[in-house]
Amino acid sequence: MPAQRLQILGIILLTALATPVYGEGPPRLGLPLECEYGRTCFIQKYVDHRRDKDYQDYQCGFLTSDRHSGTDFRLPDHAAMARGVAVIAAAAGTVRAMRDGMPDVDARLVGAEAVIDRGLGNVVVIDHGGGWRTYYGHLRRNSVAVAKGQSVIAGQKLGLIGLSGLSEYPHVHFELRFGKRIIDPFVGLETHTGCEIGKNALWHPEVLSRLVYRPTFLIAAGFSDRRMTKTALQYGLYERTILRRKFKGLHFGVFLAGLYAGDRYALYLADGSGKTLKMLDGVVSKPAAVQFHSISLKQNKPLSAGRYQARFELHGVRNGKPELILKAERLVTLR
Repeated sequence: MPAQRLQILGIILLTALATPVYGEGPPRLGLPLECEYGRTCFIQKYVDHRRDKDYQDYQCGFLTSDRHSGTDFRLPDHAAMARGVAVIAAAAGTVRAMRDGMPDVDARLVGAEAVIDRGLGNVVVIDHGGGWRTYYGHLRRNSVAVAKGQSVIAGQKLGLIGLSGLSEYPHVHFELRFGKRIIDPFVGLETHTGCEIGKNALWHPEVLSRLVYRPTFLIAAGFSDRRMTKTALQYGLYERTILRRKFKGLHFGVFLAGLYAGDRYALYLADGSGKTLKMLDGVVSKPAAVQFHSISLKQNKPLSAGRYQARFELHGVRNGKPELILKAERLVTLR
């Protein structure tokens, strides 16, 4: 059984979904966390609208994964999670179920098998009546602030964003269901056939105006004096701007979201004057929700002291025309 199905199965067994009372209107949804969208939080994954092994979000992009059933509001790094970001009720209702006490651990480190039967980790489920429910998953351990049977109002704190369950980065998995049916709040109950926001989207209009869709964006970039990994980049371990020369190398990496087949990428390392010392390029062979790329400059003796520059560029076709999709530049000093 696919991981996403098992993830949802664990919490469905908790809630024992009842038959919905059809005819009652859906809830109007507020933002399910306290953040400044686009700066202190962003959406990394949307609901998957394909019913085969491929995946596609509501904009016909690739910011999702196979059978992904919710909207993932991500924090920029683990430091933000440590500071504490509140998860809040998107609409008023009654707490139908909750779970707390699971540790905040990257599922890649412990293995998916250890948590897949409790994939949403620490979670709160709110019943909004008429068969409508919202799920708030991957909350921080011991942060759940509500109890089963408790009435909550829109905007009330439910817990904190964490890394519990089947999660690889700090985020809240926000899911909307009508009975057993998964509903994309960007679309609503209608059958989605286009590549745009549905006419009956369920977000409050003011919230929807802020949730600007970005088909491709940079998640993180940084330098290291030793070999880089995607996980360490996401943890914020490559944010230093001064590095040591003794390891005889300089590495630059980027982690980005929303790649299209045929996209062309290039990474450059240059000295302080802008002279290119190393260049690496390639072509994206198939669509990808996220990708990690890095470039290395190594030699048998320490690199010269001074300032170095790095640049990443992504070119592709969007809206029917070729363009520069993304450009990122960084500076570092070797001592």
